[in-house]
Amino acid sequence: MSQPKVTISIPTFNSALFIEKCLHAITQQTYKNIEINIVDGGSTDETLLLAKEFHVQSVLTCRDSLLASRYEGVKQSEGEYILLLDSDQILEKDTIERAVGEMKKKQVDMLVLEEKVYNPNTFIDKLFEADRRLVHEIRDYSPFTGVVLPRFYRRKILLEAMNSIPKSVIKSVGGQDHSIIYYEVWQKTQKVALINNAVFHIEPSSYWVLLKKFYRWGMTSNKAHNPRYDELLQRKERFRTGLFKKGLFKESIASIFLLFLKGVPYKFGYFRAKLSTKQHA
Repeated sequence: MSQPKVTISIPTFNSALFIEKCLHAITQQTYKNIEINIVDGGSTDETLLLAKEFHVQSVLTCRDSLLASRYEGVKQSEGEYILLLDSDQILEKDTIERAVGEMKKKQVDMLVLEEKVYNPNTFIDKLFEADRRLVHEIRDYSPFTGVVLPRFYRRKILLEAMNSIPKSVIKSVGGQDHSIIYYEVWQKTQKVALINNAVFHIEPSSYWVLLKKFYRWGMTSNKAHNPRYDELLQRKERFRTGLFKKGLFKESIASIFLLFLKGVPYKFGYFRAKLSTKQHA
């Protein structure tokens, strides 16, 4: 029996620092019927050269938002399943094999891939690692209150869901891309499951890197506050559900502290973008 094709779609922009590890892990997968498409936002570093070295056949260009790049990657995909991956994520060797098997076995339409922090050596890394343990232990799958977000989807359902996103949101939104995608898929199906030990995520290892990342995330989240998504995003910006449950005291303290560290640059970026929008209105 032939294996269904899986498309791994990766948006990039000056991602040379991480993309090699990401692509190498894909080439090592035990599951072989995989296509990779990269949607690049105009990189000026060695991102595209590295993609060529790994024989990536489909390299697309999208200079709009991160959400627009996701949409373009989905539209151009050929797989029955799609994995929305980031350039700073590293798959375990059997992740795709297990994901396809789980989709068939449980007859679900999307999968959350449990993440761990790649080489958690710094204080910031360890905060992210503790936060990951909390959210994966609680497993709140609600798009409103949870923070575990699926990345592995049936293509047909994912494309239908993304076609429901207003074009103005697709064109302009970066930071809230996965939340919006999951919200739209959730309106069509709530068949979701999780596979353990699936992905390593290279998180910001210092506060300066974290500050820049979440400031940019806030800047590109401003236009996500479309009436269609206002309730979703307002509820998303609260504390994690499940704090201090199941004996997760240290993880809860770390999660709260991390929320404040991320929240300050995020809110600054968000309100700066909002002010800029008003000035140009």
